[in-house]
Amino acid sequence: MSAPDIENVKLTNYNLIIEEVFDESVFGMVAPSTKIKGIKVIGTSHLQVLRSIYTLTIGQDVYFKGRKLQGSPGVREMLSEIFEPGTQLTTRSNGKHGVLHRYLGKKNIFTAKALEHYRASATLPFLRMYGEDPAPTRLLYGNPAVTFLQKTGQRPIAAAYFNSATNRLELLHYFERRTLIDNFQKHFLEASDAAVG
Repeated sequence: MSAPDIENVKLTNYNLIIEEVFDESVFGMVAPSTKIKGIKVIGTSHLQVLRSIYTLTIGQDVYFKGRKLQGSPGVREMLSEIFEPGTQLTTRSNGKHGVLHRYLGKKNIFTAKALEHYRASATLPFLRMYGEDPAPTRLLYGNPAVTFLQKTGQRPIAAAYFNSATNRLELLHYFERRTLIDNFQKHFLEASDAAVG
């Protein structure tokens, strides 16, 4: 399936949330652990959680007075719509679907331990790299019900489907990293067509 033009898509309520944990950072080099006579006196660690959200899109064709436009509406069409809003420019689903990478953010978690008995953590909120998070309260990292999968040589990863209309979160416990987006699209195609149709 080909992705529709970015100008002619409608976002659905179906979202795929993926969070991946990274433990490599410059912080460990700047604030390394300290040992005295082989005993770790002070230890530091830094985790980063990368959060990506993908949204299923439905392609739409734009019509002006019932005639399909080949591109974006021009000045004439926009002026006409201003004088008679809602009747001149219309859209219809064209049967094409796509997946939009809607949001990317990163959270930093710093931890310091002293003599293995004292521990302090500082967690910074997600720093938005681009987009708007459609599910800011539906976090995977730190949720005890969420399973982070990790294969040899790969970073821990968790995923969930989220419906922004119903606020329903469906945790994915078994998945293949490389097919997550394709399976997400297949899973919700029929539901999105029914909602539009």
